[in-house]
Amino acid sequence: MDQIRTKQTIAILMATYNGERYVKEQLESFVKQTNSDWHLYIHDDGSTDHTLDIIRTFAQQDSRVTILEYESQKGAKDNFLSLLKRVEASYYMFADQDDVWNEEKIETSLNEMEKLESLYPTKPLIVYTDLFVADASLHVVGESFWRMSNIHPSLLTHFQDLAATTPITGSTMLFNQKAKESVVFPSVNATMHDAWITACVLRRGGIIQAIPKPLVFYRQHEANVVGATEIKDFTLKYRLRHFKQMKAKNMRHYEMLKSLGYGSFIKYLYYKVKYKIRARHLINKTN
Repeated sequence: MDQIRTKQTIAILMATYNGERYVKEQLESFVKQTNSDWHLYIHDDGSTDHTLDIIRTFAQQDSRVTILEYESQKGAKDNFLSLLKRVEASYYMFADQDDVWNEEKIETSLNEMEKLESLYPTKPLIVYTDLFVADASLHVVGESFWRMSNIHPSLLTHFQDLAATTPITGSTMLFNQKAKESVVFPSVNATMHDAWITACVLRRGGIIQAIPKPLVFYRQHEANVVGATEIKDFTLKYRLRHFKQMKAKNMRHYEMLKSLGYGSFIKYLYYKVKYKIRARHLINKTN
């Protein structure tokens, strides 16, 4: 497998599949970025609509866009990770086909990364932001994805903390080359690309740094692979009704961490409960 090297500072990796309805808006949000030092790599996973026509037209108009053609990866997780394996750059970002980026997203993320690198020049590093939650028409329905999802970045900074949840949404992260070198391939136990990369980086003693500002419009629509659910919706009735699904999701999450050396399920449960207690204390403190 040949690797593609870019002179540009940042490689934006975008996985597409049947995204004709929204992909143009996302592509246009890249062009509007205040930092233009990027190159966009796109791999389409076998779209049957007009997605490829849209991205090909865009690539013809902007030399910073490369469409990679290789076999279907049969899903978003493997599609994103396949792009990461093929592209070499100084920094990497992931882009979902249906979101829209704030015009300062790249600049803000890179500034934070450079500050972090001055403190930890040899470490694997990830910076990530909050998100606006938006409806299909991009009307904001939630000012903070973190708040909606009970994500408290200050409590999620070490490998063991990931029992509670993965704090990073793929479309918000910017990570350095050292972080890429931390990623274990193949990723057979990964639940999603962002969860896997976060776990690999923290397992190697890397640093993840939250930027408490929403810089992505996280569009919710009927075809989302992963969507936003407000924490208040997880009532006792909901948990009982969806017990099997929630148990299965938890076991997949644990198996992913276990494959990276996390330890026992007892340890996993301990850190999960510990997070809930600490998060409740934080909420009470701010209210």
